[in-house]
Amino acid sequence: MFYKSQCLLNNFLIFLIIGIVTYLSTFPAGAEEDIIPLSRAHSHNDYIREKPLFDALNAGFCSVEADVHLVEGDLLVCHDLENCKPEKNLKSMYLIPLFEQVEKNNGYVFRVPTDFYLLIDIKNNPEETYSLLKEYLKPYEKYLTKVVERNLIKGGVTIVISGSVPRETITKENTRLVFIDGRLNDLESNPPNTLVPWVSASWLSVFSWLGVGEIPSEEIKKLRELVKKAHEQGRKLRFWSAPQTETAWEILYSEGVDLINTDFPSKLSSFLRNKTK
Repeated sequence: MFYKSQCLLNNFLIFLIIGIVTYLSTFPAGAEEDIIPLSRAHSHNDYIREKPLFDALNAGFCSVEADVHLVEGDLLVCHDLENCKPEKNLKSMYLIPLFEQVEKNNGYVFRVPTDFYLLIDIKNNPEETYSLLKEYLKPYEKYLTKVVERNLIKGGVTIVISGSVPRETITKENTRLVFIDGRLNDLESNPPNTLVPWVSASWLSVFSWLGVGEIPSEEIKKLRELVKKAHEQGRKLRFWSAPQTETAWEILYSEGVDLINTDFPSKLSSFLRNKTK
C-alpha cells in the first residue's frame, strides 16, 4: 500500500514539474518585462509555429490567427480537415493560455495595456461553430471587447471572426462577444464599424506587385485609396498573401496598412522594432 502511494506521489510530482517547466518556458526569464507590443503585427496561420501563440507574444505581436474546424463537438485548430488532431484544439492552444496572460496582466495580454486581437477563421459549419464558440468565450466575457445592447464596451482582447462567417446571425445580435472580419465590398456598403472593425483582402486580388523593385504608381495610388477609405470609416485594413519582403513591409508600413500579415514573426518583429527606434 505504501509503495503504491509513493508511486502515485512520485508521478504527481513529475507531472507537476513538467507543467511548471512548460509554463515558465512560454516566456524566457525576465523577457515579459522587456516585450514591447507591436500593434501592427499579425501572425498569420499562427498555429503552425513551434510554440503557437507564444512565439507571436514573445515577438510582441498584438494579433494572432487560428483556423478552426468543428469536429465531433470540439473546435480543432488546423488548416485542412485531414490534419486535425483532437489535442490541437482552440481551448488548449489559444483560449486557456491567452486568458491566463490576461488574468496575470490585469485584463491585458501584455503588461503594457494594449489592444489585442484573436482572429478565428471558421473553416466549416459556420452556424454550429459559432454557437459552440460562444459557449467557449463565456468564461472570459469580462476581458473581451463586446457589444451590449448595441453599445461597444472595450476589453483587453477582441475576437474577430473570419472565413465562413455566419454574418446574418452575428449581425442580428444586440449583445455579442465577437466582430466580423470584413471584405473590400464592406468599404462600399459601409456597415457599422462596431460590427466590422476590420477589412481584409488577398493582396493578389488587388495588386500584381510582388514586393521586389518599385511598386507601380497606379498600384500605390490604389493602396492609398483603400487605406484612406478604411480609415475614414474607422476600420483597420489587412492584406493576406502580401509579399513577405522588407520592401513590401516598408510600403505597407509607410502607407498606413494597420495590420501587416506575416508567416515570419521574428523577421517582422525586427523590422517593426527598427522602425520605432
